[in-house]
Amino acid sequence: GYTVVFSGITEETSYSLSGTLDGNIVIEAGDYDFELILNGVTITSSSEVPINITSGENVTITAKKNTTNYVYDNRPAVSDEDISASIYSKCDLKLKGNGKLVVVSKNNNGIHSKDDLSVKNLTLYVTCVDNCLKGNDSVKITSGSITLNATSGDGIKTSSTDLSSKGVQRGTVTINSDDGDTVLTIKAYCDGIDAAYDVIIEETEGNSVTLDIIAGTGASSTTTSTVVGAPAGGPGGMVPGGQGNWGRNPGGGSWGQFGPDSEGNKNTTSYSCKGIKAADAIYINSGTLIIDAYDDALHANNDESMESGVKATGNVTISGGTITLNSMDDGIHADGTLTVSGGVLKVTGSYEALEGAYIVISGGSTSLIATDDGVNAKSNGLLLSGGYLYIFAGGDGLDCNRSSISFQGTNVIIVSTSGGNSSIDADYSYTYSSGIVLAICPTGMTQEVTGSSAFRSSGTQQSFSSLSSGTVVTAKVNGTVMAAVKIPTSLGSSLAVYLGSTSATITSGSASVALNDDGAYVRT
Repeated sequence: GYTVVFSGITEETSYSLSGTLDGNIVIEAGDYDFELILNGVTITSSSEVPINITSGENVTITAKKNTTNYVYDNRPAVSDEDISASIYSKCDLKLKGNGKLVVVSKNNNGIHSKDDLSVKNLTLYVTCVDNCLKGNDSVKITSGSITLNATSGDGIKTSSTDLSSKGVQRGTVTINSDDGDTVLTIKAYCDGIDAAYDVIIEETEGNSVTLDIIAGTGASSTTTSTVVGAPAGGPGGMVPGGQGNWGRNPGGGSWGQFGPDSEGNKNTTSYSCKGIKAADAIYINSGTLIIDAYDDALHANNDESMESGVKATGNVTISGGTITLNSMDDGIHADGTLTVSGGVLKVTGSYEALEGAYIVISGGSTSLIATDDGVNAKSNGLLLSGGYLYIFAGGDGLDCNRSSISFQGTNVIIVSTSGGNSSIDADYSYTYSSGIVLAICPTGMTQEVTGSSAFRSSGTQQSFSSLSSGTVVTAKVNGTVMAAVKIPTSLGSSLAVYLGSTSATITSGSASVALNDDGAYVRT
């Protein structure tokens, strides 16, 4: 093939390309800014990096409006010492424009910047073997429609953890709508997003963020679809605009070939297949997120220090947004503190829905479904101080190890279905000051609920010989319905507990109030 070289750059420069190139492009911009405008171009390379940026202050690749541009990397798999990305930059790389850019790598990676990588306005499709988008120092998406398919690796990745020359911590992935609406769709064989430091997701007023991730589903099985309108001869494999086999796991089907973990959920993977993973923290301030993950849907670590010397926190903070998570392991896992202070959070399937060293729910609406524990605070306690919380769990509803649970205002509905578990289980009991709590579980570990002094001073209990699926359990105080829940599955001998009054009446029967989507009601 042919090689097109842009060199000898002595000032800020812009070039426009159109047509077809069987070969590759090299950009040597020195210390200057450089813009490559793609004006309806198809680049196919079988031996070299299709677009290789060896130097530059800031390099921008722009897809011109009303054009579709294709970059095909048909090289065999390259070694770790070679450049494996289809578009590679040794400097900051910006992708933008009102056109379309399609990057297809048959055996290698997608787009990689050694420094910062940003995407603005662009309609971008990337399909590749490993990382679709990688910026060693950061990845930032501020608008556009981005569709990523990693058939054997991660969707978005960062790797640096040191400080920049300006003292900024590197390794963050930021997804916002500063420059317009952002729609990001990721299908990854491993992690959807893997950040060496933080992940930050938030909407700018007036613009929206929509994020849809499928992680760990064996994405390589979906690569028979081809790019709509792509020239003949390309490797195909792209699934743009929701076309092709991008179906979600319906809850129990095959998720590809994975080895079991050594502890906890035996269905977890032997390698990381998380929706969003951060080595420090995850912040979701707003936006609409839908995540299906074979491993944890959201996961923050605190087991290592950054190159900058900063000790990782392992925190997950949700202050807004509409978030729907489905996982074969944890819905959300925080090695540090897990905080929910706002938004709408739904975990529609999980092994354990929420897990963290310390968990705080102070606002928002949270609905959890888990085959094991609904909420598991592993060491430092559980504080429920506001908002709404619904739990349907096969294990403990609330489980607090080596510490206590504090009810300080959250309205809580719990249905736990296993006789070997409890609706409320705390190693050091629990305290109650405010909030409406209705908790139901089979008899077996009910002492965990009723043995607390907090229950004796503020609670009521009622036993049932059985509770059929669809039966509504209602708690009233002075004739006013305070809480009610429809039983999702039949239970044998059971105990219902109400916290908030020692004189409440608890009955079973049909609904006397309108129930929400969880089949629950709490008086507000």
